[in-house]
Amino acid sequence: QRERYWLEPATTRTTDVRSAGLESTGHAMLGAAVPLAGTGGQVFTARLSARTHPWLAEHVVAGAVPVPGAALVECVLRAGDEVGCGTLQELTITAPVVLPEDGDLQLQISLDAADDDGRFPVAVHARTDALGEWTLHAEGLLAPDPSDADAGQLVTWPPAGSEAVDVTGLYERLAEAGLRYGPLFRGIRAAWRSGDEVFTEIEPETGPDITGFALHPALFDAAVHSAALAGDTAEPKLPFTWSGVTLHAREAAALRVRVTRTGTDTFSLLATDPDGDPVLTVDSLLVRPLAGTRARTPEHLYRPEWVEVAVPGGASEAGGWAVAGDDPLGVTEGLGDAVARFPDLTALGAALDAGGALPAVVCVPLPASGDAREATVRTLETVRSWLTDGRYTDAKLVFLTRGAVLDPYVADGPDRLTAAAARGLVRSAQAEHPGRFLLLDLDPDAVTPDAATLAGVPALDEPQLALRGGTVLAQRLVRARSGASAAPEWGDSVLVTGGTGTLGGLVARHLVTAHGVRRLVLAGRRGPDAPGAAALVDELTALGAEVTAVAVDLTDRAAVAALLAEHPVTGVVHAAGVVADATVESLTPDDIATVFRPKADAAVHLDELTRDRDLRAFVLFSSIAGVLGTPGQGNYAAANAFLDALAERRRAAGLPATSVAWGLWEESSGMTAGLAAQDRRRMSGSGVLPLPTAQGLALFDEAAASDEPVLAAVRLDRSTLRARADDGTLPAQLRGLAPARTRRAAAGQGRSQGSEPALARRLRTLPAAQRAQAAVTAVIAETAAVLGHTGRDAVKAGRDFKDLGFDSLTAVELRNRLDAATGLRLPASLVFDHPSPRAVAEYLLGRLEPAEPGPVAESDVREALAGIPLERLREAGILDRLLELAGRPAAGTPAEPGGGSGVGTPDETGPRTTDDQIDAMDADDLVALALGHDA
Repeated sequence: QRERYWLEPATTRTTDVRSAGLESTGHAMLGAAVPLAGTGGQVFTARLSARTHPWLAEHVVAGAVPVPGAALVECVLRAGDEVGCGTLQELTITAPVVLPEDGDLQLQISLDAADDDGRFPVAVHARTDALGEWTLHAEGLLAPDPSDADAGQLVTWPPAGSEAVDVTGLYERLAEAGLRYGPLFRGIRAAWRSGDEVFTEIEPETGPDITGFALHPALFDAAVHSAALAGDTAEPKLPFTWSGVTLHAREAAALRVRVTRTGTDTFSLLATDPDGDPVLTVDSLLVRPLAGTRARTPEHLYRPEWVEVAVPGGASEAGGWAVAGDDPLGVTEGLGDAVARFPDLTALGAALDAGGALPAVVCVPLPASGDAREATVRTLETVRSWLTDGRYTDAKLVFLTRGAVLDPYVADGPDRLTAAAARGLVRSAQAEHPGRFLLLDLDPDAVTPDAATLAGVPALDEPQLALRGGTVLAQRLVRARSGASAAPEWGDSVLVTGGTGTLGGLVARHLVTAHGVRRLVLAGRRGPDAPGAAALVDELTALGAEVTAVAVDLTDRAAVAALLAEHPVTGVVHAAGVVADATVESLTPDDIATVFRPKADAAVHLDELTRDRDLRAFVLFSSIAGVLGTPGQGNYAAANAFLDALAERRRAAGLPATSVAWGLWEESSGMTAGLAAQDRRRMSGSGVLPLPTAQGLALFDEAAASDEPVLAAVRLDRSTLRARADDGTLPAQLRGLAPARTRRAAAGQGRSQGSEPALARRLRTLPAAQRAQAAVTAVIAETAAVLGHTGRDAVKAGRDFKDLGFDSLTAVELRNRLDAATGLRLPASLVFDHPSPRAVAEYLLGRLEPAEPGPVAESDVREALAGIPLERLREAGILDRLLELAGRPAAGTPAEPGGGSGVGTPDETGPRTTDDQIDAMDADDLVALALGHDA
């Protein structure tokens, strides 16, 4: 008989963590808590496995063992108890926390510092290796308990009027669909239905050990199973987003549950104890179909998604609409008489010259057919015409398309490449000039747009929107999901354009060392003569690869055809490209052509010339500029947006394609070598951090293996994003990654102090003598921030911006920061027209300084006093003072000898005014009395 002489890992919570400087949580899953000095935040840690927590092994999904979402929620609520926040306002589970088959999983729940409303951002990370990278699995917000919450009860049981539901075989059906639960999780004993409500009785076959839990996750999870009875068990779904979760009682061993369907995949939940008193409430639970449970979410890989946004009731832009140019999309027909028509912007300008009113919204069709480069040039001309005419400053230009985004790409439908390029240019114009432009894609299934929906769209704070089925959608970046074990397939021969450049060389080396590619064709303008090309070829050859560096003009279709004929390949990586940065006011058609030729034209040649080949992979190196729009890169954004649309078109045709919209790499390349420290600081300040090489190559693999045609690989600084969200400068596409933590002012309460721009509010409240210095100080502070100075001393009020090192991009950044600080829409030429911080401050003061009050007319005073009831004057204690000012005795004061009032001059005489007389006066008489006139 064999005996074991080593110690088994403990399955109970007996470790004293205090000796390590930690605090014990007393929780069955969370082992320790670490208060963070100086921030008020907390970190909670756990080590989980099927060995240390055997009950977790009873929760099997698609063959894997994920930690139940209910368990994560319960742990987060326990973390919230430590900071006085008992309500989980929201938690989105972006990727399941899957237990490893061997070993342990480390879990961290981190609470950031509280916001002004006392809410704590929370994130859940996990890793399976002590030296491995942490993966984000969930994030949300903890909030204090609502003081007026009415949780509800379930006293009458079974509920009156409900019909019994047969739950026999429920868990067997779920098991067939991929959800296998053990006895501890098989909690539903009985069920009833009443309309959209399902009622269940929860008591597990095996009673859970509730010690150390507020609500045992198995019991909690079984309550969530009730949603399966309210939905479709043929397509099992898992919790995705929890909202408004509050625990009202502890250590329940059985539950009564009411689940109410509130949408296609959303439910609310009330759980009570057997007496009907509340234990748990969930305001909203969003579930999603079971798919790819083993998938994980890469830290820095995102995909574009369109989400519904609400149009506030009655929202519309005051000032009317106009269409400049053709109206093939039916805006005029949709809005009717509310729309003015002009042949073009020139005609609109002529109408303004003749005294016409400026419309608040002007619509122009975006070029959607023909050559993409020419369409981008035409769009640039329209953008520049709009920006250079100062009369349009307070209006919004709406670029219209129909079916250019969102819907599945139809191979025989309209080509989106042209519109995609033009939209990319406009996104950069939006980044340079916030609020001046809107991209609006109309519903392809509607002949004319819905007037009510269309009218409210420009009032939304969104740069690009789409109308579909009466709803308004906005684009967001969301975390991408990729296969856990899938690996990109490359075959044995790969073409890398730009292959002798920095990024191309990194990819080439990675393909050989990580994917075993044996033949590489490195194509570029200079081929083997490029700097470092010979050394790269020698290195890769030493690794066992056959490498050919070829000088080729990728913009020449015939040259590309000859290249592919001589070097057949099974994979393509198109990493070639150049930049020619300029703001939209300075951008030229030649700048657009310079960027388009190696980026877009070359991609089209590669696409067309490989369609009849058996390619395993076709990866395009795009840029985040095409997705977000970056200042000073309108041409680059257009060309890269073209690549993204090209990848979508290839996927629709059944061909391999992935367009990766890269952020900044740490490695300096030909396109980034010219970035000054100020440029890198600007990118860092926007929340974009450089990608380390190893991380970039890992994302390259993730993207190439993904089913998504377009992915953004960008390292984002979450704390910077949150700060930008709070101050209102976060790009709309990133709002889903860092929701603003401030609340809007309640309707009817006027503009709150927090919603008024800071500088405008400060100048309004300061004495007139202090406003000039306050304006100068504010401009200096913003200038220092733009230049990356930590203090203000480096910026002198009278020094020219040119001497401070300003260029067109820093001028745009300062103008946009001052826009946000003042609430004004300032001209693009601000720092050129007013060349120093002091000059800008004087200009701002002229536009912001409140007007000095003028003299008050006697008629205004009489009217104001006439509107005040007599009793209010008496209650406020000012009635007697008014009478004294009028030279009349105070109410009820006896007249002095000689008939004087006692309050006037010695010569004043007159009858005494008594209380009864005052009460008998009407408003006009009282005003006359107060002003010293005869009543």
